[in-house]
Amino acid sequence: MTVTAILPVPTTLVSRREAVFSPVAGQSSLARIVRSLAPVADVIVAAAAPLLDEVKKSLAQQGLSATRVCVADDPGARRDCISAALRVPGVADQVLLHDIAWPLVSPATLDRVVAALRAGSVAALPVCPVTDSIKAVNSNGAVTATVERTPLRTVQYPRGFDAAVLTRLITHGPGIDELDAVLTSGVSVTSVDGDTDTMAVELPRDASYLAAVIECRSDGSDR
Repeated sequence: MTVTAILPVPTTLVSRREAVFSPVAGQSSLARIVRSLAPVADVIVAAAAPLLDEVKKSLAQQGLSATRVCVADDPGARRDCISAALRVPGVADQVLLHDIAWPLVSPATLDRVVAALRAGSVAALPVCPVTDSIKAVNSNGAVTATVERTPLRTVQYPRGFDAAVLTRLITHGPGIDELDAVLTSGVSVTSVDGDTDTMAVELPRDASYLAAVIECRSDGSDR
């Protein structure tokens, strides 16, 4: 493999274990994401210490015991997970970052992000055009204008980075979010087409909806 995929499981999920481990259409978000990323990348799951044993057990139960798992630095925030994963021996020069709240991974989007990295991009983000009407409102909640949506995009996962650039951003960048860090760093960011069927979900609240999307996906895949 020439790409490493990092899946953070931060300490914020200790009180929301269902988001990681609850099965939807036969697989947990954890297993679904790992299986989706594995065809193109060597996957590392970086878990906060309170979740480490449960992550390993869950992966083993779902036939994924070969997946590499590392423990996050304290206190186990997303940034700490990413930092720990980047120090695992053998991490590739190009990495993908995913998020447990995005259990559906579009194979086509994944391929486009990887292709952008291999073509020389140091940061690659899958995006989709904003199609809803966007309105500006004042402090009283009254609509004051229609916002031009042509240049607006929503950002999805997975996100691709040059490993050295990501290490620098995570270590020295502002905040704890890699997207905020890259956008304020001056690093050139490449956008690629995302997938309108891919979205963030909140489990278990959205379990039925997610199962329906999986069932109806036009490509016939549960990825």
